Amino acid sequence: MNETPFDEENLAEMIRHIIRMSGNRQPVIIGIQIIIPGTPDGAPLISRGDGTEPPIEVQTIGERVVLSTELPGIAPGQVQVMFREDRVFIWAKDQDRHYTANAMVPPALKDSIEISFHHGVLEVSYLPVDTP
Repeated sequence: MNETPFDEENLAEMIRHIIRMSGNRQPVIIGIQIIIPGTPDGAPLISRGDGTEPPIEVQTIGERVVLSTELPGIAPGQVQVMFREDRVFIWAKDQDRHYTANAMVPPALKDSIEISFHHGVLEVSYLPVDTP
């Protein structure tokens, strides 16, 4: 796709072109990705539809893997964390905000996961599977 400046006329022409290319078939729009290049503090936030995808920082401290991400304005009870093999998924939602994030991480040893949430910062700590 070419990098043309946004204006409503370019967007409308792009949609008309997609519809013409589809022939008699009805096009289905799966999603639209809107990328905001950075925030005032320099952290990259990616907006997808009505949600925001904050970055997940992955560190190894001693034997533990520590994940952290910022979820401003969210209460602890509105956060969900799920591990699936070598990926972590984080969801958080209230009436005004919706965050989704995921990252590749070392697989977690079951029952070693500790989660804390203070002042909008989620921290997940665990032992990786290969730790003796």
